[in-house]
Formats: sequence, structure tokens, C-alpha cells
Amino acid sequence: MQKIFRILLYLSILFFIWYLYRTDYLVFEDISFDPGLLAASIFFLFAGFLGICVSWGLALRASGNQAQYTDAIISQGIYVFAKYIPGKLWVVMGRASWFSPDRARLKTLSLVSLQEQLVFLWWGLALSLPPTFMILQKPWLGLIIAAGIAMLTLLLFSGWLYRCFSVILNRLLKKDWEFKPMKRSFFLKVSVPVLLFWLLWSAGFWFLMISMFDNVPPLLAFVFPAGMTYGFLVIFMPAGIGVREGVLAAFLIAGGFAPANAVTISIVSRLWFVAGEILLFLLAWALKLAGNGRPAAIARAGE
Repeated sequence: MQKIFRILLYLSILFFIWYLYRTDYLVFEDISFDPGLLAASIFFLFAGFLGICVSWGLALRASGNQAQYTDAIISQGIYVFAKYIPGKLWVVMGRASWFSPDRARLKTLSLVSLQEQLVFLWWGLALSLPPTFMILQKPWLGLIIAAGIAMLTLLLFSGWLYRCFSVILNRLLKKDWEFKPMKRSFFLKVSVPVLLFWLLWSAGFWFLMISMFDNVPPLLAFVFPAGMTYGFLVIFMPAGIGVREGVLAAFLIAGGFAPANAVTISIVSRLWFVAGEILLFLLAWALKLAGNGRPAAIARAGE
């Protein structure tokens, strides 16, 4: 399994480079930054990525797995570019594969990974509500999002819906997949670091904007969770490429930015976020090469 996911890792990096080339993300002109504010934005960005590793480690521990946080960083970081492969399957399974000596263990830990991603989605949708109501000023869209949060909440905690979901997937895939409703204790424990890294990313996005433009209202920081979440929901676009930028630009234009400036921020924010992914990737590989990872420990704990 590790060999298969290593190949997927390399493929994901190739997809990533190809998309950067196709979308001309590497070509910018006439953009100036305040160095101090830009550095602050990168600091908050990377702190948010470390928050993801904490939430993943807590998710494993809350599920009864004795995972080290070093392994959480490695497993999150070395597969961080898996999101650039179309579909979200590799985002869920990639980091779980680090701890999985066999298919049975991969199946169990992929469910934990999926549930942590659903908590990520829940809070992303929740944080997208204030800018939707107050910046876009589209109550109907806000109500749709609120209804989506209610449905997601029901899906997370309803045993009946989970059983129905399992039956449907088992019939479609002709495999024995077992899904269990999320424990409230799991949701509460994982929500703390998830909410923290959303807030850190939002703060970093705001510092990125003010490093380029003056007089940016702090409320505009929360358009970043909206763009990230809607991009995440579009499962067939690698990492929400195009969707995130379009959503961010729409929110920023509604918030008072000129269209050209809104588009500039949305595209620069993609490169800014990629910089954070690269930093996490390099940290993960450095830890792995230093021999700090102990994935076998969680495999033994789950036996």
C-alpha cells in the first residue's frame, strides 16, 4: 500500500505543476507587497497548516489510536499535494496510508480521516455565513448554506442515515463498507484545532490583502473559508482550482474591491497557499528523513 500511495504522491505533484502551468499562476506583473505584512501572512498560514496536523493527530487519538504528532505532520505533509489529483479520495486515504500496514487498517483509518475532513467542512461552512449575509448580502444563499450545515450535522450524528449510506455504498461498490456515526466527543475535540486553523488562515489571508492594498475591512478575512469550502465541495476539480478563485473574487468585489484587484488577490492567494503547502511538505520530508516517524506504533495500537 505504501508503494501505491508513493506513486500517487508523485502523480499528484505532476498534476499540481501542470495546473500551475495551465492557469498561468506563475506569471504576475506589477504587484508589490509590504515585506513585514507578507511575512506575517505566511506565519499565520503555516501556523494554520500545523493546526491541521494537530487536528489530524487529535482525530486519531480520539478514535483510540496512539499516534504521535510527528507522524501526524509527516502523514499530512507528504500527501499534501494529493488534493491536486481530481476527486477527494486521495486526500482522505493518502495520510491514512502512512499508518496502514494492510488494507483492513487503511479502511479503518480512512474513516477517521473522512470524519475529520467533515468537521473541517462543517466549520468552513459555518464561518462562510457571516460574509455571505453581511458582504454578499444574499440572504437566500445564506439560508441555503445554513440548511446545508443542518443536513451535514444530521448526517454526522444520525445512526440511521449512516446505516442507509452504508447499504447504498455496499450495493453500488459490492464491498463490505461499514460507516459509523460520529461521536460527539470526537466532534468537540477535533473542532478546537479545526476552528483554530480556520481562524489562523483567515488572519493570514487578511494580512496578505493588506500587504497589497490599504484599508481592507477585517470582515473580508472570512471570505477565505467561503472560497476554500466551496472549492472543497467541487470534488472533480483538483483542490478547487478556479472555483476558489472565482468565489473569492465575487466576495471581494461585493466588499468594495475593483474587479481587477479582486482577481489579483484571489490568484495571489492561491500561490500564497501553495507556499504553505510546500513548507509543510518540506517539513514532513525533513522529519521523515531524520527518522522521526513511527507509524508502526499506531498499527500495533489498533490490533
